[in-house]
Amino acid sequence: MQTLSETLKAQTSSNSDSQSLAFAKMQGLGNDFVMVSLDDLLALPAFSAAVKQGVNPLPSLTKRICDRNFGIGADGLIVGFSLKKKTEISADIFEVLGAGYAVGTKCDIGWIYTNSDGSSSAMCGNGLRCLGLWALRKELVASNRILVSTKAGVQEILVEDESKITVDMGKPILQTDLIPLSGPSKASFVQGEINSPDFNFKATCVSMGNPHVVIFDAPQAQESLNNNKFSESLKSLSEKVQQQSLFCEGVNVEWCRAISRDEVHTLIYERGCGATLACASGAAAVIVASSLEGRTERKAKVRLPGGFLFIEWAQSDDHVHMTGPAATVFTGLIPAQDIEAYIQCQSADGGKSVNKEICCS
Repeated sequence: MQTLSETLKAQTSSNSDSQSLAFAKMQGLGNDFVMVSLDDLLALPAFSAAVKQGVNPLPSLTKRICDRNFGIGADGLIVGFSLKKKTEISADIFEVLGAGYAVGTKCDIGWIYTNSDGSSSAMCGNGLRCLGLWALRKELVASNRILVSTKAGVQEILVEDESKITVDMGKPILQTDLIPLSGPSKASFVQGEINSPDFNFKATCVSMGNPHVVIFDAPQAQESLNNNKFSESLKSLSEKVQQQSLFCEGVNVEWCRAISRDEVHTLIYERGCGATLACASGAAAVIVASSLEGRTERKAKVRLPGGFLFIEWAQSDDHVHMTGPAATVFTGLIPAQDIEAYIQCQSADGGKSVNKEICCS
Protein backbone atom coordinates (compact mmCIF):
# COMPACT_ATOMS: atom_id res chain seq x y z
CA MET A 1 0.00 0.00 0.00
CA GLN A 2 1.29 3.48 -0.87
CA THR A 3 2.16 6.10 1.72
CA LEU A 4 -0.01 9.19 2.12
CA SER A 5 2.48 11.44 0.28
CA GLU A 6 2.98 8.95 -2.57
CA THR A 7 -0.75 8.57 -3.11
CA LEU A 8 -1.43 12.30 -3.10
CA LYS A 9 1.49 13.00 -5.45
CA ALA A 10 0.31 10.32 -7.88
CA GLN A 11 -3.30 11.47 -7.77
CA THR A 12 -2.43 15.13 -8.30
CA SER A 13 0.15 14.65 -11.05
CA SER A 14 -1.99 12.18 -13.01
CA ASN A 15 -4.82 14.71 -13.11
CA SER A 16 -2.79 17.89 -13.25
CA ASP A 17 -4.81 19.28 -16.16
CA SER A 18 -8.07 18.93 -14.29
CA GLN A 19 -9.61 22.29 -13.46
CA SER A 20 -12.87 21.07 -12.03
CA LEU A 21 -14.63 18.41 -9.97
CA ALA A 22 -17.19 16.27 -11.79
CA PHE A 23 -20.40 15.55 -9.84
CA ALA A 24 -23.79 13.93 -10.26
CA LYS A 25 -26.89 15.19 -8.48
CA MET A 26 -29.05 12.16 -7.62
CA GLN A 27 -32.20 11.48 -5.63
CA GLY A 28 -34.10 8.62 -4.09
CA LEU A 29 -37.76 9.54 -3.44
CA GLY A 30 -36.74 13.19 -3.17
CA ASN A 31 -33.90 12.54 -0.71
CA ASP A 32 -31.10 14.14 -2.74
CA PHE A 33 -27.32 13.86 -2.84
CA VAL A 34 -24.26 15.18 -4.61
CA MET A 35 -22.07 12.28 -5.76
CA VAL A 36 -18.31 12.65 -6.32
CA SER A 37 -15.34 10.33 -6.72
CA LEU A 38 -12.59 10.27 -4.08
CA ASP A 39 -10.01 9.91 -6.87
CA ASP A 40 -11.32 13.14 -8.44
CA LEU A 41 -11.20 14.95 -5.10
CA LEU A 42 -7.61 13.86 -4.46
CA ALA A 43 -6.65 15.20 -7.90
CA LEU A 44 -7.48 18.73 -6.72
CA PRO A 45 -4.44 20.44 -5.14
CA ALA A 46 -6.43 22.23 -2.42
CA PHE A 47 -8.11 19.04 -1.28
CA SER A 48 -4.98 16.89 -1.36
CA ALA A 49 -2.97 19.58 0.45
CA ALA A 50 -5.50 19.69 3.29
CA VAL A 51 -5.50 15.90 3.63
CA LYS A 52 -1.68 15.84 3.62
CA GLN A 53 -1.79 18.22 6.59
CA GLY A 54 -4.10 15.82 8.43
CA VAL A 55 -7.18 18.00 7.93
CA ASN A 56 -10.50 16.54 6.77
CA PRO A 57 -11.93 19.06 4.26
CA LEU A 58 -15.23 17.20 3.79
CA PRO A 59 -17.34 18.89 6.53
CA SER A 60 -16.62 22.37 5.20
CA LEU A 61 -16.82 21.30 1.56
CA THR A 62 -20.14 19.53 2.10
CA LYS A 63 -21.80 22.48 3.83
CA ARG A 64 -21.01 24.73 0.86
CA ILE A 65 -21.85 22.25 -1.90
CA CYS A 66 -25.14 21.22 -0.25
CA ASP A 67 -26.32 24.77 0.47
CA ARG A 68 -29.62 25.14 -1.38
CA ASN A 69 -29.20 28.87 -1.93
CA PHE A 70 -25.48 29.25 -2.67
CA GLY A 71 -24.45 25.72 -3.71
CA ILE A 72 -25.81 22.81 -5.70
CA GLY A 73 -28.23 21.93 -2.93
CA ALA A 74 -28.63 18.48 -1.39
CA ASP A 75 -29.26 16.54 1.80
CA GLY A 76 -25.72 15.22 1.77
CA LEU A 77 -22.44 14.65 -0.06
CA ILE A 78 -21.52 11.08 -1.04
CA VAL A 79 -17.88 10.35 -1.83
CA GLY A 80 -17.48 6.99 -3.58
CA PHE A 81 -14.31 5.00 -4.21
CA SER A 82 -13.28 1.62 -5.61
CA LEU A 83 -11.73 -0.95 -3.30
CA LYS A 84 -10.77 -3.26 -6.18
CA LYS A 85 -8.43 -0.99 -8.11
CA LYS A 86 -4.78 -1.94 -8.43
CA THR A 87 -3.63 1.50 -7.28
CA GLU A 88 -4.79 1.63 -3.69
CA ILE A 89 -5.54 4.79 -1.78
CA SER A 90 -3.38 4.85 1.33
CA ALA A 91 -4.79 3.89 4.70
CA ASP A 92 -3.66 7.29 6.01
CA ILE A 93 -6.03 9.07 3.64
CA PHE A 94 -8.98 6.96 4.77
CA GLU A 95 -8.14 7.70 8.41
CA VAL A 96 -7.94 11.47 7.81
CA LEU A 97 -11.31 11.39 6.03
CA GLY A 98 -12.96 9.36 8.79
CA ALA A 99 -13.18 6.23 6.62
CA GLY A 100 -10.78 3.91 8.39
CA TYR A 101 -13.51 1.26 8.21
CA ALA A 102 -12.67 0.79 4.51
CA VAL A 103 -9.09 -0.34 5.13
CA GLY A 104 -8.55 -4.03 4.49
CA THR A 105 -12.16 -4.87 3.58
CA LYS A 106 -13.13 -7.29 0.80
CA CYS A 107 -15.82 -4.97 -0.56
CA ASP A 108 -16.21 -3.72 -4.11
CA ILE A 109 -16.55 -0.04 -3.20
CA GLY A 110 -16.69 2.20 -0.19
CA TRP A 111 -18.29 5.51 0.60
CA ILE A 112 -18.01 8.48 2.90
CA TYR A 113 -21.36 10.06 3.69
CA THR A 114 -21.51 13.60 5.06
CA ASN A 115 -24.79 15.32 5.93
CA SER A 116 -25.52 18.82 4.67
CA ASP A 117 -24.61 20.33 8.06
CA GLY A 118 -21.13 18.78 7.91
CA SER A 119 -21.81 15.90 10.30
CA SER A 120 -21.12 12.29 9.37
CA SER A 121 -23.69 9.53 9.10
CA ALA A 122 -23.24 5.80 9.46
CA MET A 123 -26.31 4.81 7.43
CA CYS A 124 -28.36 6.21 4.58
CA GLY A 125 -30.55 3.76 2.69
CA ASN A 126 -31.67 6.20 0.00
CA GLY A 127 -28.05 7.26 -0.46
CA LEU A 128 -26.93 3.65 -0.84
CA ARG A 129 -29.42 3.10 -3.67
CA CYS A 130 -28.03 6.16 -5.43
CA LEU A 131 -24.47 4.98 -4.79
CA GLY A 132 -25.16 1.60 -6.40
CA LEU A 133 -26.57 3.15 -9.57
CA TRP A 134 -23.78 5.76 -9.70
CA ALA A 135 -21.03 3.14 -9.25
CA LEU A 136 -22.42 1.02 -12.09
CA ARG A 137 -22.57 4.01 -14.42
CA LYS A 138 -19.06 5.08 -13.42
CA GLU A 139 -17.91 1.48 -14.08
CA LEU A 140 -16.44 1.22 -10.60
CA VAL A 141 -18.05 -2.22 -10.34
CA ALA A 142 -18.48 -5.07 -12.79
CA SER A 143 -21.60 -6.63 -11.29
CA ASN A 144 -25.02 -5.30 -10.33
CA ARG A 145 -24.62 -7.01 -6.92
CA ILE A 146 -22.34 -4.69 -4.97
CA LEU A 147 -20.68 -4.95 -1.56
CA VAL A 148 -20.16 -1.56 0.08
CA SER A 149 -17.92 -0.70 3.02
CA THR A 150 -19.70 1.77 5.33
CA LYS A 151 -19.30 2.99 8.88
CA ALA A 152 -22.29 0.81 9.79
CA GLY A 153 -20.58 -2.29 8.34
CA VAL A 154 -20.77 -4.07 5.00
CA GLN A 155 -23.94 -3.36 3.01
CA GLU A 156 -25.10 -5.22 -0.10
CA ILE A 157 -26.83 -3.47 -3.00
CA LEU A 158 -28.63 -5.18 -5.87
CA VAL A 159 -29.35 -2.90 -8.85
CA GLU A 160 -31.96 -4.38 -11.19
CA ASP A 161 -32.91 -1.08 -12.84
CA GLU A 162 -33.51 2.54 -11.81
CA SER A 163 -36.90 1.71 -10.34
CA LYS A 164 -35.81 -1.37 -8.40
CA ILE A 165 -32.69 -1.16 -6.26
CA THR A 166 -32.54 -3.29 -3.11
CA VAL A 167 -30.30 -2.68 -0.09
CA ASP A 168 -29.66 -5.32 2.57
CA MET A 169 -29.72 -3.10 5.66
CA GLY A 170 -28.69 -5.85 8.06
CA LYS A 171 -30.30 -6.85 11.33
CA PRO A 172 -32.33 -4.35 13.37
CA ILE A 173 -31.01 -3.57 16.83
CA LEU A 174 -33.58 -3.84 19.62
CA GLN A 175 -31.43 -4.02 22.77
CA THR A 176 -31.93 -0.67 24.44
CA ASP A 177 -28.32 0.18 25.35
CA LEU A 178 -27.29 -0.48 21.73
CA ILE A 179 -29.99 1.68 20.10
CA PRO A 180 -28.99 3.58 22.33
CA LEU A 181 -31.52 4.55 24.99
CA SER A 182 -30.60 5.83 28.44
CA GLY A 183 -31.22 3.76 31.56
CA PRO A 184 -30.68 0.07 32.34
CA SER A 185 -30.21 -2.27 29.41
CA LYS A 186 -33.31 -4.21 28.31
CA ALA A 187 -33.90 -6.72 25.54
CA SER A 188 -36.25 -4.32 23.73
CA PHE A 189 -38.46 -1.24 24.00
CA VAL A 190 -41.73 -2.31 22.39
CA GLN A 191 -44.86 -0.21 23.02
CA GLY A 192 -43.08 1.43 25.91
CA GLU A 193 -44.31 4.62 27.55
CA ILE A 194 -42.90 8.01 26.53
CA ASN A 195 -44.31 10.72 28.75
CA SER A 196 -43.93 14.45 29.28
CA PRO A 197 -46.24 17.31 30.30
CA ASP A 198 -46.95 17.76 26.56
CA PHE A 199 -47.68 14.18 25.50
CA ASN A 200 -48.12 10.55 26.47
CA PHE A 201 -47.30 7.98 23.78
CA LYS A 202 -46.69 4.28 23.44
CA ALA A 203 -43.77 3.71 21.10
CA THR A 204 -41.29 1.14 19.83
CA CYS A 205 -37.59 1.94 19.48
CA VAL A 206 -35.35 0.39 16.82
CA SER A 207 -31.86 1.06 15.51
CA MET A 208 -31.02 0.47 11.84
CA GLY A 209 -27.51 1.84 12.35
CA ASN A 210 -29.21 4.97 13.71
CA PRO A 211 -31.92 5.34 16.40
CA HIS A 212 -35.65 5.53 15.64
CA VAL A 213 -38.77 5.92 17.76
CA VAL A 214 -41.90 4.65 15.99
CA ILE A 215 -45.27 6.01 17.15
CA PHE A 216 -48.57 4.67 15.81
CA ASP A 217 -51.98 6.36 15.87
CA ALA A 218 -51.02 9.52 17.75
CA PRO A 219 -54.04 11.89 17.59
CA GLN A 220 -51.70 14.84 17.00
CA ALA A 221 -50.40 13.24 13.77
CA GLN A 222 -53.67 12.26 12.08
CA GLU A 223 -54.25 15.43 10.07
CA SER A 224 -50.65 15.48 8.86
CA LEU A 225 -50.84 11.81 7.87
CA ASN A 226 -54.07 12.55 5.97
CA ASN A 227 -52.28 15.34 4.10
CA ASN A 228 -49.01 13.37 3.74
CA LYS A 229 -47.23 16.46 4.99
CA PHE A 230 -46.00 17.77 8.34
CA SER A 231 -47.98 20.53 10.00
CA GLU A 232 -46.00 23.12 11.94
CA SER A 233 -47.50 21.81 15.18
CA LEU A 234 -46.35 18.24 14.43
CA LYS A 235 -42.86 19.49 13.63
CA SER A 236 -42.78 21.21 17.02
CA LEU A 237 -44.04 18.06 18.75
CA SER A 238 -41.40 15.97 16.96
CA GLU A 239 -38.67 18.21 18.35
CA LYS A 240 -40.08 17.82 21.85
CA VAL A 241 -39.98 14.05 21.47
CA GLN A 242 -36.36 14.26 20.30
CA GLN A 243 -35.45 16.26 23.39
CA GLN A 244 -36.49 13.51 25.80
CA SER A 245 -33.66 12.30 28.04
CA LEU A 246 -34.45 8.71 26.99
CA PHE A 247 -32.76 9.43 23.65
CA CYS A 248 -29.21 9.96 24.80
CA GLU A 249 -27.85 10.39 21.25
CA GLY A 250 -30.99 11.93 19.74
CA VAL A 251 -33.57 10.07 17.69
CA ASN A 252 -35.50 10.03 14.42
CA VAL A 253 -39.25 10.24 14.96
CA GLU A 254 -41.70 8.21 12.86
CA TRP A 255 -45.42 9.06 12.99
CA CYS A 256 -47.38 6.13 11.57
CA ARG A 257 -50.74 4.69 10.67
CA ALA A 258 -51.18 1.06 9.55
CA ILE A 259 -53.59 1.05 6.58
CA SER A 260 -53.60 -2.73 6.17
CA ARG A 261 -51.47 -5.76 6.97
CA ASP A 262 -49.12 -4.75 4.16
CA GLU A 263 -49.15 -0.93 4.09
CA VAL A 264 -48.14 1.80 6.53
CA HIS A 265 -48.37 5.57 6.04
CA THR A 266 -45.49 7.43 7.68
CA LEU A 267 -44.05 10.87 8.26
CA ILE A 268 -40.45 11.06 9.47
CA TYR A 269 -38.74 13.83 11.40
CA GLU A 270 -35.02 13.20 11.21
CA ARG A 271 -32.38 13.91 13.78
CA GLY A 272 -30.27 16.73 12.39
CA CYS A 273 -32.39 17.77 9.39
CA GLY A 274 -36.05 17.72 10.39
CA ALA A 275 -38.96 16.76 8.13
CA THR A 276 -37.88 14.84 5.03
CA LEU A 277 -39.55 13.50 1.90
CA ALA A 278 -38.13 10.01 2.51
CA CYS A 279 -35.99 8.12 5.01
CA ALA A 280 -35.10 4.53 4.12
CA SER A 281 -33.70 3.54 7.51
CA GLY A 282 -36.85 5.06 9.04
CA ALA A 283 -39.07 3.03 6.73
CA ALA A 284 -37.17 -0.11 7.72
CA ALA A 285 -37.58 0.71 11.42
CA VAL A 286 -41.32 1.26 10.88
CA ILE A 287 -41.89 -2.24 9.47
CA VAL A 288 -39.79 -3.84 12.20
CA ALA A 289 -41.84 -1.95 14.82
CA SER A 290 -45.20 -2.62 13.16
CA SER A 291 -44.39 -6.32 12.95
CA LEU A 292 -43.33 -6.46 16.60
CA GLU A 293 -46.56 -4.70 17.57
CA GLY A 294 -48.63 -7.11 15.45
CA ARG A 295 -49.94 -4.41 13.10
CA THR A 296 -48.48 -5.70 9.82
CA GLU A 297 -46.70 -8.64 8.30
CA ARG A 298 -42.92 -8.61 8.06
CA LYS A 299 -43.21 -7.62 4.39
CA ALA A 300 -45.02 -4.35 3.68
CA LYS A 301 -44.80 -1.06 1.83
CA VAL A 302 -44.30 2.31 3.47
CA ARG A 303 -45.82 5.47 2.02
CA LEU A 304 -43.67 8.56 2.51
CA PRO A 305 -44.16 12.07 1.09
CA GLY A 306 -41.63 11.21 -1.63
CA GLY A 307 -43.24 7.90 -2.59
CA PHE A 308 -43.27 4.23 -1.58
CA LEU A 309 -40.49 2.03 -0.22
CA PHE A 310 -40.88 -1.74 0.00
CA ILE A 311 -39.53 -3.38 3.14
CA GLU A 312 -39.07 -7.02 4.05
CA TRP A 313 -37.81 -8.19 7.45
CA ALA A 314 -36.69 -11.69 6.49
CA GLN A 315 -37.34 -14.49 8.95
CA SER A 316 -34.51 -16.61 7.53
CA ASP A 317 -31.63 -14.34 8.59
CA ASP A 318 -33.35 -11.44 10.42
CA HIS A 319 -32.04 -8.97 7.83
CA VAL A 320 -34.12 -6.04 6.62
CA HIS A 321 -34.26 -5.54 2.85
CA MET A 322 -35.33 -2.18 1.42
CA THR A 323 -36.32 -1.68 -2.23
CA GLY A 324 -36.94 1.58 -4.05
CA PRO A 325 -35.85 3.79 -6.96
CA ALA A 326 -32.92 6.10 -7.62
CA ALA A 327 -32.36 8.61 -10.40
CA THR A 328 -29.83 11.09 -11.71
CA VAL A 329 -31.20 14.65 -11.71
CA PHE A 330 -28.28 16.30 -13.52
CA THR A 331 -24.50 16.23 -13.79
CA GLY A 332 -21.98 19.04 -13.83
CA LEU A 333 -18.58 20.43 -12.93
CA ILE A 334 -17.45 22.49 -9.94
CA PRO A 335 -14.47 24.76 -10.76
CA ALA A 336 -11.31 23.91 -8.81
CA GLN A 337 -11.06 27.48 -7.51
CA ASP A 338 -14.51 27.13 -5.95
CA ILE A 339 -13.44 23.91 -4.22
CA GLU A 340 -10.40 25.73 -2.85
CA ALA A 341 -12.59 28.58 -1.58
CA TYR A 342 -14.99 26.13 0.08
CA ILE A 343 -12.11 24.37 1.83
CA GLN A 344 -10.60 27.66 2.97
CA CYS A 345 -13.92 28.48 4.63
CA GLN A 346 -12.96 25.82 7.18
CA SER A 347 -10.48 28.31 8.61
CA ALA A 348 -13.24 30.92 8.84
CA ASP A 349 -15.31 28.36 10.77
CA GLY A 350 -12.51 28.12 13.28
CA GLY A 351 -11.36 24.82 11.84
CA LYS A 352 -14.17 23.01 13.60
CA SER A 353 -16.07 20.12 12.11
CA VAL A 354 -19.12 18.36 13.41
CA ASN A 355 -18.11 14.92 14.62
CA LYS A 356 -21.44 13.74 16.01
CA GLU A 357 -23.24 10.89 14.30
CA ILE A 358 -26.69 11.91 13.10
CA CYS A 359 -29.35 10.12 11.12
CA CYS A 360 -29.52 10.24 7.41
CA SER A 361 -32.39 8.74 5.50
